[in-house]
Amino acid sequence: MQNSEVKKICVVSNTHWDREFRFSFEKTRYRLLQMLDTTLDILEKDPDYTSFTMDGHSIMLDDYLEIRPEKRELIEKFVKEGRLVIGPYYTLAEQFSISHEALIRNLIFGKENVEKYGGTIGTVAYTPSSWGQTGQYPQILSDFGLEKIMFYRGISHHESKSEYIWEAPDGTRMLASRFAIYCRYNWTFEVRRPVTRDRMWNNKYTWGKFDEVPFRMADKTIGGLGYEAKSPIEFYNTDGLKENIYSLLETEKGHYTTPVFLAMNGDDISLPSQYDTAIIKEAKKLFNGEIDIELTDLEGFWNSAEKYLDRTKMTVLKGERRSYLKEGAWTKLFPGTISARTYLKQKDFNAYTQLAYFAEPFSALTQFALDKNNNDYLKRGWKYLITNHSHDANGGCAPEEVCQDMEYRYRIAKDIGEIVTEQAMSDIAANLSSDGIDSDAIQLVVYNPLPFKRNMVMELAMELPESLGEGIEIDGVNLQAISSGKSSVFVDSRWDGTLIMSSTEHKVFAEFTDIPAMGYKVYQIKGEKNKLLHVSGIAANNNLENEYLKVTVNGNGTVDVLDKTDGFNYKGLNYLTSQGEIGNAWEHKAPERDRIYNSIGANASLSVIENGPLVGKIRVDYRFAVPIHCDTEQSETLVDLPVCMIYTLEKGSKDLKVEAIIDNIAKDHWLRANFLTGIKTEYSYSDSHFDIVRRDIKIPDSTGWVEQAFGMQPLRTFAAVTNGENGFAIMPKGLFEYEVFEDTTMALTLLRACKIKLEVADKKQVDPNDYGVQCQGKQTFEYTLHFNKEDINNLPNLAAELFAPLKCAVCGRGKGNLPFQSSMVSVDNKKVHFTAVKPALNGKGIVMRFYNPTDTEQVVTFTFDKVPSALYSCTMGEEIVEEITNPVKVAAKKIVTVMVIWNEQ
Repeated sequence: MQNSEVKKICVVSNTHWDREFRFSFEKTRYRLLQMLDTTLDILEKDPDYTSFTMDGHSIMLDDYLEIRPEKRELIEKFVKEGRLVIGPYYTLAEQFSISHEALIRNLIFGKENVEKYGGTIGTVAYTPSSWGQTGQYPQILSDFGLEKIMFYRGISHHESKSEYIWEAPDGTRMLASRFAIYCRYNWTFEVRRPVTRDRMWNNKYTWGKFDEVPFRMADKTIGGLGYEAKSPIEFYNTDGLKENIYSLLETEKGHYTTPVFLAMNGDDISLPSQYDTAIIKEAKKLFNGEIDIELTDLEGFWNSAEKYLDRTKMTVLKGERRSYLKEGAWTKLFPGTISARTYLKQKDFNAYTQLAYFAEPFSALTQFALDKNNNDYLKRGWKYLITNHSHDANGGCAPEEVCQDMEYRYRIAKDIGEIVTEQAMSDIAANLSSDGIDSDAIQLVVYNPLPFKRNMVMELAMELPESLGEGIEIDGVNLQAISSGKSSVFVDSRWDGTLIMSSTEHKVFAEFTDIPAMGYKVYQIKGEKNKLLHVSGIAANNNLENEYLKVTVNGNGTVDVLDKTDGFNYKGLNYLTSQGEIGNAWEHKAPERDRIYNSIGANASLSVIENGPLVGKIRVDYRFAVPIHCDTEQSETLVDLPVCMIYTLEKGSKDLKVEAIIDNIAKDHWLRANFLTGIKTEYSYSDSHFDIVRRDIKIPDSTGWVEQAFGMQPLRTFAAVTNGENGFAIMPKGLFEYEVFEDTTMALTLLRACKIKLEVADKKQVDPNDYGVQCQGKQTFEYTLHFNKEDINNLPNLAAELFAPLKCAVCGRGKGNLPFQSSMVSVDNKKVHFTAVKPALNGKGIVMRFYNPTDTEQVVTFTFDKVPSALYSCTMGEEIVEEITNPVKVAAKKIVTVMVIWNEQ
């Protein structure tokens, strides 16, 4: 597109508002008050200021009105008029370090919030800055009525012009824009700044040029904080305005595919200018009809541009957008955020799991069994979690005080999940039938949060009445003793204060079979004359062995594994590597002469710590020598990292569980666990949001590119390699980065300790000497090694069994009429994975969401304990579409949401 072909310039005034990034949330909110006070004042005084875009999310209005409640009426006025544009999101989330349902709930809360203030979410999903875009996003966004998406990371300029079509794996398509060279800054830097600040790209500050009172604290402890202009006086000079606009069009020509040019007027944490409309008016005079210039929003841009688009000739890009930048500026992928501050990622994973895989399914169970739910408290938990998903903070790129706030919110979200889970479990227990049950009966209720029948070995810690004796039995359940001893326990009573019961603490492993799908089963606990004893079993010396695996723990702490099902031998699995890190939270960078250290030569001590017919555990301890730090080069001084590996093998399992406890006393290094699979293949597989993605192992040659390409890839709950005959998968809890090398060694990132090097728009790097991003101290990681040649599409459910185990509770005799076992719903197809089973938002029945990761249609048959009165398909926002019948057909790569109602009015 040549300059002469530009017919219209759409100026979109906006801000990019990180809820917390360079400053803590409260310090950022104080700036938010100033920004919105200014914005509202401009909108009130200038009727020509028709639109200001609030960065794609809406939580900022909640934050603002908490302090300025008197401004609510004015906010609602401008939102209704479309002059203050918010949404469609609740928070502007980073995608690859959060889970499926978090994306959905963000949009649900976003839509709810926008409508609360009188607006609509429109058709444009403005998604600036997420480091890569998940492949199913077009399907997700389309389900919320969104038709276009705009982002600029994860796509390189060589892949398409600014406008293109993005296609999800299921075939859903939407219009997309990557902007042009200078994305959301182009009008700001080339047009507005010359007029109002007498500068274009130059960021050099000259003291005294503007009479604006630069201010900075001078306390010794202030660190790297800069000055702030406390009384800004804006310069205004439109000389050269027309030439600057021509320069902008010339700079970005060849990118846009229509005569409509998108001019983005905004910056990080920026305010609108009182001169924005005056600049546009002056520009219109100067061009005198040659080019129409309009202040509008993103909807207005698309309304103008779309009529020029020929969809049959547009570039179609498919699947996830995670391209490194070959051509372009400023818009690098920055994939290193997935591995920054892994301790935060683990907390996110744990809080999410508690909400989505326990609190919601068990609340749905009580909705089904007792017509009771806890939606209000569930919503509170989700909101605490989602407020942690703003992209820079969630990426681990923010300073320590921001991350400390996040840790608090993760704890609250997890606490709320546990509260709702335990309340739902106790509601079931209290309403169990008393038929045939003695008044002093002791019952164990085992709950299953997944929609298929399960067998599982569980570790139990039970405080049982002292009168029961030293030994116990549970209704024919196989038990393996851990320990028992005299104890006492509080009994809290709303009617009688806090009491104390003399008890015996019994710790055992228990083998449960045929636990009903999405339901529960009740067992009676009785005293046994003989105290449970340890017996020989799975562990012996340095070996663990069950029906499927023979594991040999080596003297260096690694393991050899024989898969008995196919005779395949894996050698030397789970050694550690450490290499230098001079990058930052956004991107990995190795020192020029990088040395990679490994633990293969370690001298480990081994001990059997659990042994019996159900569970065997071997503990390994060793020290791993790595450089103490790395500045521009790795230090020659080595420090020993204390390492403890606990290997667990259970009866009937194809999984070897690993708990790695590492005291990270080094800095500036990239620590990974490695697994030489020996499986020759060109591809790896991992789950993403509502999908399984096949990825090339070979790294593209990025010589001459703007951004270097690496082999690290994201995962949700598993990464795998297979050659059709042998298969290996790693299933970590809350670790989201893996790499497979060309010799098919798989590496799992445990931590990437680095300096934060806080950078703002490529202007300046500041190192706040942040210790948290170095991940110092004792770190605990859990991951499971899975050995089988099953269909790769079964892995999401196999991983779910690991992070969503059975839940168990001891209770007395119930006072209701619930049966001693029940299944709300079961499904017959394990290739389909369920991401949500929850009480419906409207309070009627339950909602189930699942996806088909395969390339072929799948059929899902539901079996209900009680026949529902209606079964509906609905949107992800839980709006009913139509009534459907059981079984349900699920097209390839499709996400399906179903609402089940039992007592429809």
